Amino acid sequence: MATNAHNKTHTKEAIRGAMEHLIDRATNFDIEALETIYHKDFHTTLVMPDGKVVTYNKQEFKDHFAKQAKEGKTQLNTWADWHDFNIIGDSAVCVLTRQHSGMNEQEMRLLCNIELRFDDGRWQVIREAIFLRPLIE
Repeated sequence: MATNAHNKTHTKEAIRGAMEHLIDRATNFDIEALETIYHKDFHTTLVMPDGKVVTYNKQEFKDHFAKQAKEGKTQLNTWADWHDFNIIGDSAVCVLTRQHSGMNEQEMRLLCNIELRFDDGRWQVIREAIFLRPLIE
């Protein structure tokens, strides 16, 4: 029985669903939802266009979104281009391109490598590597 449940949760569709939920909640600055979406050991690395590296743990990243919400920022762009999903046991990686202004105040192309872990009965984002690039006109 556990194997059957595992087959339903450990699919590319399940990973994409978890990622779409993350995009929906993060672009609407839903800090409470981010508490359950991000794993307790969450870490994100942002590589800015000039090569500067910025890192956040779970609380720092939630604070980043909360600050933008307080500034009255409207919903971020939800556009995504899905490239790859890979599942190995209770770990998964999603590679996608995003576009929004939530990381540095200007609309940017974000090249994302997102690692998820199946923990506490759900997929949670544990690590993000995000490379910000100017939009190519």
